[in-house]
Amino acid sequence: MGRSLPQLEDVFWAVADEVRGQILTMLRGNEMCACKILEHFDMRQPTLSHHMKILCDAQLVTSRRDGRWVRYRLNQPVIQELIDALAALKEDKAPVLPPPMGGKTRLYVLTGFLGSGKTTLLLRLLTALTGRRVGVIQNEFGKLGIDGQILQRGDVEMVEINRGSIFCSCLKLSFVQALADMAKQDLDYLFVESSGLGDPSNYQEILDAAKELGGDHYDFQGAICLIDAVNFPRQLRDMETVERQLKHCHLAVVTKVDLIGPEKMEELKEAIRKINPRCPIRTCTQGDLDLSFLGEDLLQYTWAEGEETTNTEEQKPKTISLWFDGVMKQETLDAILREVLPHAYRIKGFFHLEEGWNQVDVVGDRIDHAPCQPHEKSQLVFISRIGPQIIKKIMEAWQSHTDAKMELKN
Repeated sequence: MGRSLPQLEDVFWAVADEVRGQILTMLRGNEMCACKILEHFDMRQPTLSHHMKILCDAQLVTSRRDGRWVRYRLNQPVIQELIDALAALKEDKAPVLPPPMGGKTRLYVLTGFLGSGKTTLLLRLLTALTGRRVGVIQNEFGKLGIDGQILQRGDVEMVEINRGSIFCSCLKLSFVQALADMAKQDLDYLFVESSGLGDPSNYQEILDAAKELGGDHYDFQGAICLIDAVNFPRQLRDMETVERQLKHCHLAVVTKVDLIGPEKMEELKEAIRKINPRCPIRTCTQGDLDLSFLGEDLLQYTWAEGEETTNTEEQKPKTISLWFDGVMKQETLDAILREVLPHAYRIKGFFHLEEGWNQVDVVGDRIDHAPCQPHEKSQLVFISRIGPQIIKKIMEAWQSHTDAKMELKN
């Protein structure tokens, strides 16, 4: 395909609403002005703009300005590609999964630096494994479980471990206990999504401790390291953790490959090979990874012996959460974030914008928004590059763009 398709969860969210479904029907074969769409519904212009933003973000609809109004039409090329992709998945491209192992749970560890796409890939895995008994141990470095809220599904057993790395002494015992507790759930698969700042060099020590505590219930299948194609070179220079994650993985997955060219991809592969010359290298965009690795013996690609993790209580980066009980323009929020992002490894959360509730994701210099379900309050988590000084940076950025009240929490 010549373009990257929208994420299926965005498409399903866009078409699940009755009003948006009616709008799509109205646009069949027609380009329509927003004024004409409004005539069919008992709603105000801001409400229509909210619905149209969701449809446009899902790439189902395109827009163009015509004077004071905006005209909309179906994005037929993307819609056809979605139809073709779903048809291919139904016919012969669904992953061939191995049968459950007698009494043992297949255990995978997902690593990769902040913003590399671990949660997106995990969502894909959970969808592919629908009907199997699946568990997730989700590790957030900050106090708030942002990714845990995204992953929450009624058919998945999930444990969240926050405020640090599960490989650090500060949370290692909690991780061992979580593995022992999950062993009682009679799962087919267990996925551990580690924090982006997690150094998994000591994973074998932790698995051995879990075996001692809870019994021999797991068949460890390997560590999968996700690599952000855009930001990896800078991350590798900034943090030893990035090298450790790659060194101790059994499969490297380069994400966001749609944002780089072939020459850059070759440079990335060369950099990967210098750290881990043995692991296979796969690529994906928006979690669309070939899942045939679920049936492979990844442990044959083990490269490095276990060693002491670099995660320590003393080296733990500062995390701050921002709480806001109001509504803000997206351009105002983005202006605030642009001032803070040079001082943060990662910013993410949920925010109530005039355009509607958005999931906010900041990696490198990129600020991404996606529609999400409403929350009680807006919440953002900042993982600091500069220690506690980030508190001052957040306050200064906020006060330079708004008089609204917000609260910062450790």
